[in-house]
Amino acid sequence: MIPVRIAYDVADERAFAALARAMATAWQTTTSSALLVGLSGELGAGKTTWVRAMLAGLGYTGRVPSPTYTLLEHYDTGALSVVHVDLYRLGGRGHTAADADAEIESLGLRDWLATDRCWVLVEWPERAPALVRGVDVHIQIVVVGETGRHLAIELRSASALPLEEALRRLSESASS
Repeated sequence: MIPVRIAYDVADERAFAALARAMATAWQTTTSSALLVGLSGELGAGKTTWVRAMLAGLGYTGRVPSPTYTLLEHYDTGALSVVHVDLYRLGGRGHTAADADAEIESLGLRDWLATDRCWVLVEWPERAPALVRGVDVHIQIVVVGETGRHLAIELRSASALPLEEALRRLSESASS
């Protein structure tokens, strides 16, 4: 049964952010387990914009910087912890998969993922092979035209399956 795939097409950044906010709200009421969410796409596809909008959907009103240089930012929304990770800088010349896995381990993601009500949102998860194998939800973002986005969302674990109904409802409302 796993994986489950659902796709969305949005016309512009406003619709893209609205979908992220709605998805965060729906997910928050659907699951209490920890989630590891991978966000993939070209530079400028909107991965950080997606995270900012998800946090807004969860009620977070503070500043949300890109963690490109800090690697990790933590946000507490009251009922949920969100850890935003950007692995773009991993995988440089001479950098092995073992190096990437060691760097990921030093960030303490395993501890975050052992905590209920914690979502770990990782940009560029493919840069850490051990991490990408454990992703519960993978979101591939593709730029379409000047402002559009195509999202391919894949639920990859039993922890993510409770999200399927909420994603299908959002898909139906986005296409109507």
